[in-house]
Amino acid sequence: MDRIIERDVKFDIGGDRQRIQHIDTDLSDLTFKHILLPVWLAAYKYRGKTYRFVVNGRTGRVQGERPYSAIKITIAVVLGLMAAALIGFFAAQNQ
Repeated sequence: MDRIIERDVKFDIGGDRQRIQHIDTDLSDLTFKHILLPVWLAAYKYRGKTYRFVVNGRTGRVQGERPYSAIKITIAVVLGLMAAALIGFFAAQNQ
């Protein structure tokens, strides 16, 4: 705040150059203000369960819950293991 106060004093004095001898600032009853950001709250229902999420309008970051598909996760793990086994098999063949 000191820099801003000094800038305001120089602006109030005006001119090209200012010489400030002393600034005595007394602050009392300090408070804060809430900052309102664009935030979107949403919820949707999928297979009988409600999922909630929040989107920060300033950064675009999304946080919340989401449904997981056990079948898709299992398929991805099996395909990953098969790919690793295939790579291992060809690596063993080339030695």
